[in-house]
Amino acid sequence: MTRASRREVRELRQQAREWRRGRADTTLMEVLSDAYIALFATCMLSAMAVSAVHQTRLSISASCTTTECTDARFSSAWVCVTAMIAVTLVAGRAVGPVQVSPAEGSWLLATPVDRAAVLRPRLGLVAAVTALCAAVAGSVASTLAGFGAPAIGLVAAAATASGIAAAMFAALVQPHDGWATRLLTWTLGVATWIALVLIAADAVPAAPTSAPWAITTGAAVTGAIWIGAAVLLVASARNLSRLHHNRLVPGGALLASLSGALAGLDLTVMYDILIAQKWLTRATVTPVRSGPKGPWALVWRDVIRLRRSVPSLVILAAAAVVPYLVVAVDLGALAVLAGALTLFVTGVPLCSALRTTNRNLGLMRCFPMPPETVRAACLVVPAALTGVWSLATLPAMHSATSATWGASLMIAAAMAVTALAAMARWILAPPPSYAQGLVASPAGGIPPGLAFSLLRGFDVLILATAPILISPTSTGAVISLLLATGVLGIVVRRN
Repeated sequence: MTRASRREVRELRQQAREWRRGRADTTLMEVLSDAYIALFATCMLSAMAVSAVHQTRLSISASCTTTECTDARFSSAWVCVTAMIAVTLVAGRAVGPVQVSPAEGSWLLATPVDRAAVLRPRLGLVAAVTALCAAVAGSVASTLAGFGAPAIGLVAAAATASGIAAAMFAALVQPHDGWATRLLTWTLGVATWIALVLIAADAVPAAPTSAPWAITTGAAVTGAIWIGAAVLLVASARNLSRLHHNRLVPGGALLASLSGALAGLDLTVMYDILIAQKWLTRATVTPVRSGPKGPWALVWRDVIRLRRSVPSLVILAAAAVVPYLVVAVDLGALAVLAGALTLFVTGVPLCSALRTTNRNLGLMRCFPMPPETVRAACLVVPAALTGVWSLATLPAMHSATSATWGASLMIAAAMAVTALAAMARWILAPPPSYAQGLVASPAGGIPPGLAFSLLRGFDVLILATAPILISPTSTGAVISLLLATGVLGIVVRRN
């Protein structure tokens, strides 16, 4: 950067600083008061989280008495770190990771100055946030795995360096189309899935009984990872001047939209934003003509949509290992709840037609059939896939409940219907009504529907799986099936 460019950057920053200070509406005492409250709340919540993690570790250690369970716990820490790196790459590719708001993009980046000086603080912020999240994930995973204090520190340090390296790698390839990030993400995802399969099959290496050599080796590996992260950080900082405007603004716009959805406690709107961002990169699809008529036309469109969403099917199929993994770590009593929760989370992307028709009431009125018929038709394909998924987990249900094969089949069917009802409840939930009376809260008055919007779907899971958790027999499965079917019917027929 030349001396004239540095002077232009300083002048531009001074103008931005004067603009912000001239419109400040908060005093210094108010800022200090808010900072004190934030610091106090952070310390209190951190202490509660540390205590909860410690108590969870004690309870897991008390219940995990077999060698197979100990080996699975030991391997789970490394699986969590690998999954954390994959999630970091996915998040980095979605938002940038280096990004600016649309206003900054049209104001700052349109000037003839070196944008590296403007983007360098944002890159440092990305590295700091990633390091904090990765350190928390690594320390929690190693603590629950039963590691000692030195090993927990090493795993946390290695996870921190790995997270920084992943974020910096995403920033390094950001000027390009991102194929390297996608390839690395899928590679880590496949490696994580293979590790989970090995844990469920009890084919993982035995946990070491002595740790001195492991600590020495771990320190060397951690140091090497930190060196690699530092190299990637320097390379990413030098690459900032190559970032184009169209690679920076979409991430900032996406973050602004997501923050608005989270401020309203509406996870469905956040899901809509992510889906819109996903298909925005696809641009076009190949249309498919002909097909059946009536409600089956909607079913046929869902079948065609599956061909365009192969990753969703792959993730759904790969998630079938979760119930087997729960059984492998001696938590068979929670296998039904874990299976229903996994099916609920991975099955929501299959209900895009249901979400689209429910959001657009004008589109719903265009169909020559009642709204409940449209919703039922949009649930046929998700129901079929959830049924196949539950059959794939039937051996895990049989091993977890120790019931007969007939009762296990009913339990698996109840789990599938419960997950389907939870998906319908989450997607078809009406928006909050501001015409009703508001509920008093520390943040002010909020609509009743908004206060409990975060529990949508999860309330159905807890309600419908409770009979099986209490009585893992055919009777409990029948009660659970009736509850889930009733909730599904009410949600679909509601106007």
